Amino acid sequence: MKKTASGSTEPTIGGPAGESDSSDRPETEETEEDDAEKIKESKQSTVNLIGVDAKRVSDFASFNNAFPESVFTLIVSLTFLVHLLGWKALLAGFATMVVLLPVNIYFSKRYSDAQDRLMKVRDEKMEIVSEALQGIRQIKFSALEPQWEKKIGDVRERELKCIWDAFLNDTMLIACWTTSPIMLAAVSIAVYAALYGRLEPSVAFVSLGVFKGLEVTLSIVPELTTDLLDAWVSVKRIDTYLQSPEISRIAKDSDLVSFDNASIAWPSDSAEEDPDRFVLRDVTVTFPKGELSAISGRTGSGKSLMLAAILGEVDILSGSLSVPRAPPLNERQDSQAHKGNWVIPEAVAYVAQIPWIENATVKDNILFGLPYDEYRYKKTIEVCALTKDLEMFTDGDNTEIGTNGINLSGGQKWRITLARAIYSRAGILVLDDIFSAVDAHVGRHIFDKCLNGELGVGRTRILVTHHVALCEPKTKYLVELGDGRVLHAGLVSELEDDGTLQRIKSHEQTERKIQEDEEATAVDSETSQIDGGSIGEPLTRIPSKARQPRKFVEEEGREEGAVKRHVYAAYLRDSGGWPFWLGALLLYLLVQALTIGRSWWLKLWTGSYEEESITMQEEKQPYASQFVIQHSTMYAIMQPMVTVPSHGLNFYLGIYILLSLLTSLLSTARYYYVFQGSIRASRKLFAKLNFVVLRAPLRWLDTVPVGRVLNRFTADFHSVDTHMAYSLAFAGSEFLNLIGVVLAGLFVSPVIIVFATVLLAVCVWYASRYLHGARPVKRLESTTKSPVFEQFASALAGVATIRGFGKPAVYVDRMYARLDDWTVATWHIWLFNRWMSWRMSVVGSFFASLVAALILLTPGRGMDPALAGFALAFALEFSEHIIWTIRNYTSVELEMNAAERVVEYTELPTESLGGERPPAAWPTEGRIEVEDLVVGYAADLPPVLRGLTFRAESGERVGVVGRTGAGKSSLTLALFRFLEARSGSIRVDGLDVSRLRLRDLRSRLAIIPQDPVLFSGTVRSNLDPFDDHTDAELFDSLRRVHLIGDDEDEGEEGRGEEEEEEEGAADNTNANKKRKNTNPFASLDTPVSEGGLNLSQGQRQLLCLARAITSRPRVMVLDEATSAVDMATDALIQRSIRDEFGSGAGGTTTLLVIAHRLSTIADFDRILLLADGRAAEFGTPRQLWDLRRPATEGAGEGAESWGLFRAMCEESGERDRLREIICGNDEEREN
Repeated sequence: MKKTASGSTEPTIGGPAGESDSSDRPETEETEEDDAEKIKESKQSTVNLIGVDAKRVSDFASFNNAFPESVFTLIVSLTFLVHLLGWKALLAGFATMVVLLPVNIYFSKRYSDAQDRLMKVRDEKMEIVSEALQGIRQIKFSALEPQWEKKIGDVRERELKCIWDAFLNDTMLIACWTTSPIMLAAVSIAVYAALYGRLEPSVAFVSLGVFKGLEVTLSIVPELTTDLLDAWVSVKRIDTYLQSPEISRIAKDSDLVSFDNASIAWPSDSAEEDPDRFVLRDVTVTFPKGELSAISGRTGSGKSLMLAAILGEVDILSGSLSVPRAPPLNERQDSQAHKGNWVIPEAVAYVAQIPWIENATVKDNILFGLPYDEYRYKKTIEVCALTKDLEMFTDGDNTEIGTNGINLSGGQKWRITLARAIYSRAGILVLDDIFSAVDAHVGRHIFDKCLNGELGVGRTRILVTHHVALCEPKTKYLVELGDGRVLHAGLVSELEDDGTLQRIKSHEQTERKIQEDEEATAVDSETSQIDGGSIGEPLTRIPSKARQPRKFVEEEGREEGAVKRHVYAAYLRDSGGWPFWLGALLLYLLVQALTIGRSWWLKLWTGSYEEESITMQEEKQPYASQFVIQHSTMYAIMQPMVTVPSHGLNFYLGIYILLSLLTSLLSTARYYYVFQGSIRASRKLFAKLNFVVLRAPLRWLDTVPVGRVLNRFTADFHSVDTHMAYSLAFAGSEFLNLIGVVLAGLFVSPVIIVFATVLLAVCVWYASRYLHGARPVKRLESTTKSPVFEQFASALAGVATIRGFGKPAVYVDRMYARLDDWTVATWHIWLFNRWMSWRMSVVGSFFASLVAALILLTPGRGMDPALAGFALAFALEFSEHIIWTIRNYTSVELEMNAAERVVEYTELPTESLGGERPPAAWPTEGRIEVEDLVVGYAADLPPVLRGLTFRAESGERVGVVGRTGAGKSSLTLALFRFLEARSGSIRVDGLDVSRLRLRDLRSRLAIIPQDPVLFSGTVRSNLDPFDDHTDAELFDSLRRVHLIGDDEDEGEEGRGEEEEEEEGAADNTNANKKRKNTNPFASLDTPVSEGGLNLSQGQRQLLCLARAITSRPRVMVLDEATSAVDMATDALIQRSIRDEFGSGAGGTTTLLVIAHRLSTIADFDRILLLADGRAAEFGTPRQLWDLRRPATEGAGEGAESWGLFRAMCEESGERDRLREIICGNDEEREN
């Protein structure tokens, strides 16, 4: 797999693929365009290499046998024709082809360029659609669907323009293909007639038969050539990718993990030195074996880079790195592992900063391919604080997790990835900031029971953390990074003696935070995950009646039988309806009439020379009683048409060439006509799909894997855009050709119609059997294709984790298995194809033999040679036309299968699009009234909010707390109407939100979700997607969240005041450092990569907060927005919230905050405590602190008489601090 290609900021696929490296990305960002380009080099184009490019190469490989075949056909045919027509006539014919050759070459080149451009635009479309699907929650929360619809629509228009360019050039190529064989025959025959003064039927029709045979050959060569060009473009793209640097082992073998004067950087493809590349210089560190080591440092100081170095995912610029060499997977004998030999000292396990979870069950994610050891598994679940979560999941550890853990909350994802590492056999655990998404209480549990418990002790644990004080008691070795180098490193005992440890801790947090961190608050004694950061299964315990675990990700449906009629109807309607297709039919009939007319004219012409002798024969021949299969009836009808040649050669020749030219012209025109309809249908279908998918209910989007929806937007549209047009055009033309053959046979004898009908019936029978097999297999092929992409995309996302665990081979094997499934289906499509072709060829040769026999058996001297030649010339093509008619019809059916999948999605239910428009200034106050609200995730699931009632006044700050599964996030989703109320209501400023238009509702409220989502673009486009604000306002909001200092100039560090706290950290390289790692927010045009991965987690959170502040909403929801940031950033966010939205700030925004840490919301105006989907307590912090309950209703041990909130405060390790905040605030208010 590929190493990475992006200088300072963004490792692409092969680096820790946007997975391990987000929070500690150096804050460097050049605003040059090539940087934006690098950011764009994303996983998507790699997926395209498999989806589109590999397919083109294989398509060419399956047809290239036609090349040598064509050469042999050409040699035999030419020998024949030289004998028949002489070399002069033939040369003249081929001269027309030579004249057309430069035209052919010119348009082939243009076609190839158009295809090139098309591929690039398709990559771009895939990236944008993929990004929209990944960030669909944020898009829906902010009501950005119209913007994204336009963004996707714009790139789609560019794609359609490229497709149309390709179509136009292809139409010209088709013109060359259809014209050259027609003109070859016409000119050769014309020159022969001119040279010899007459034209014998034996010469005309035999040569015409040979030319017909050549027609396929000559038209297949240019088509193969374009296939070859397509494949060549794709091979070059694949080659460029494969030529990029491979990942190689960069570390020396050793017993310890150590750095010796090493300078390391994120990998880059360019050889030259990049002055803006972030480099961690002169690192000399040795991590003690079997002990806990911690790496700390400010956000963006290179902590994740150091971990990536241990995993071998970086460039070593100087010095060296030593890491124990892990045994290969096949030597580990995992199946025989037992307690005695479980841990392999050299093996590595890795927990990335963005947790990577597969679409599998919880249990499979934890075992990660290892055998099940009951004691170890249960212990792992316990120490990773997953026991409660598994109890709440409907199917326990057999609950299926969606791709990327979509149906888990942030903390659950973290703990499952941690469990995977703890359960593993690795002796070296590389852990990136595992405490950030869990509450401090759970953090302490994990630190004591997991990292330093039975399963952790004795393993080398290297941990990146912001929580030095928490880890200090049991940490052996500590490294502090800053300023692109190691500031301090050594044994904790030594650092403590010389006072360095205290200084490191003061860098991490302000003093009041140290205590808070050490005895932190927990809302929940075991785990206090907020309930489902997403609409997954509601996290409440439901007795599982069914034996089968409930599937979170729905299986992909496969239609059965023939493509439904309404799919055809939808396609035909969108491409132009009845008028359009009637026009097409007329055009096709005209071309077919001309084709038959051309040969009939030849018959008249050659027949004119025979006429006299035939007339004499007629007189001599007595009327035979054996009138068996006489051609006389038919011939008598034709008789008046034939007269003794009264016209000269030029008359016949002129009309023959005119007919030939008309045929060429109209043959080309019909393709142009059909292509126009195809583009029209593509445009309409895509617009519908785009509209519906962006407005589909969130529950549907969460249960359908992104890969499957992407498949609709890319592979299926690839079929609908181009293949469908060709299949329709060719199927129509072949079917009419077939009718033409039967009509020509009729001229020989009416009896032919009987034989033709019988043989056609046989063909139809074979064809129906063929379709019966080919149709489901093609559908199967489409369905087996999706898992290949899903597997590939998932492995790309988790490439650092997979390599960290030493498992690439497993994933390669798994990929092969998926590919095998796909290939088996494809192979059978081909098998069916050959089965049908062989049988059709046999039937076709029967027809030709029958016509020939009838001609010979005609009584008397036999049939008129001209008519015989005419009939035979067509009869020989019977099998060819039947095969192609069926094959093209099948293609239409199969391409319609893609249309069917698209149409299926265009008919999905969308969220409600109607509703009332609120007043322009609504909401003016931000008053929220919730009354008796009942809400559930799905109709077949019990409600999660059961009669919730509370009221928040204008400008109030309301904290929402409660144990996991109490319904905190469900309240958010109900407010934004992602969950519709079953009964009860939510009113904002007196308006019932269920009556409003969704777009108005969501665009007037703001939310900062738990996982901040940024979109590729610039800082400006993320802050202000609607372009409603001035630059000054945007800079102001960045300043308010402390992303830039008050006196920020270009290139100055953004966190002015914090830097003053740093003692002794700066040295004389600082000036140089500032030049390099400039603040990305100093310019609004700084590029932001997909998902914001070129910014740290803290920066992403703050940018989302700035985005919310910019729009000055009256109602704002924070869904545990400070989970994954360091203490300093958390303090900044809390301060920004107090400054911007506190009662002192004018109180214009009503704030709902879902919190992990009680201290976050202890000084709020009111607190809402949820339990079992109801408001258990609601009031000011002081009221709830003093609240007592009758002993019988009490909650919590030893606190029977206190209310639930007070009990939580008592249980937390922060009781005194909370009392100080709550009671102190009240005294201030009284004063």
